[in-house]
Amino acid sequence: MPAVTPWHRLSGVLDAIRADSSAILRDFGRSWRVLGALTVIESRRKYAGSLLGMLWYPMYSALLLGSYCFLYLVVFRIRFKTLGTYEYVLFVFSGLIPYLGFSEAVNSSTASVRQNLTLLKNAVFPIEFVPVKFVLAAMFGLITSLAILILMALPTHFAGWHILYMPVAITALCLFCVDIAWILSAVAVLVPDIMQITNILLLLLMFVSPVGYSLDMVPAGARFLVYLNPLTYLIEEFRYAVLGTRFLPLWTDAAFLTACTVGAALAGTFFRRLSPLFSDYE
Repeated sequence: MPAVTPWHRLSGVLDAIRADSSAILRDFGRSWRVLGALTVIESRRKYAGSLLGMLWYPMYSALLLGSYCFLYLVVFRIRFKTLGTYEYVLFVFSGLIPYLGFSEAVNSSTASVRQNLTLLKNAVFPIEFVPVKFVLAAMFGLITSLAILILMALPTHFAGWHILYMPVAITALCLFCVDIAWILSAVAVLVPDIMQITNILLLLLMFVSPVGYSLDMVPAGARFLVYLNPLTYLIEEFRYAVLGTRFLPLWTDAAFLTACTVGAALAGTFFRRLSPLFSDYE
């Protein structure tokens, strides 16, 4: 019997990733219409029973942005002149919105598989698309907030053709959220405590992400910590699309998108390989 070398092990892992990735793509080709319909249903369910229904999406975004306008343009303007400007409000919003979209996607998708284990026997809608449904529903709220932010930026000198870069930023965020959702939702079936840990980490992540400050404001010695934060690259992309300003070079966006694509293949394989254990928790 020939010895199993590290190269054979690596080859076996790569074959498994290719096989699972191909299976996910085939399932997506068969189920994308169902996924789209369920995403719309999930988006409506958030405000189901309320009088305004889905109108709460733009209203919630407008109220959030309005409260920040009051904080920076009224409260901070008295004590901190540099913070109390309309340009700084737009700067903060352009970083806050992708963080909120990421937080909503991860929060809602982490427990999604554990709450929908009955779909294990469903041949129409594969279980791996349950967390994806919640990610896409979170993107609906994010796009609503972005539309309001873009309208706020149009009368300023920030308006420009860089807005056409927005699909790149949204694609990167969506893909990264799917990566995280597949991993956390699978682990949460086996270890429910991961949901509480995720809530704490998301709160801490807001303070170490460049939402209210630019990268050049971070001391050079501590800047590597910001570079290790994936949200840094997402915020840079959204900020560039809205304001046309950025600190990192454009090639980092291509590198991040490539990493997210590779991460999706790995996360999808991880989810599918762990899914046979889900039936024990049904």
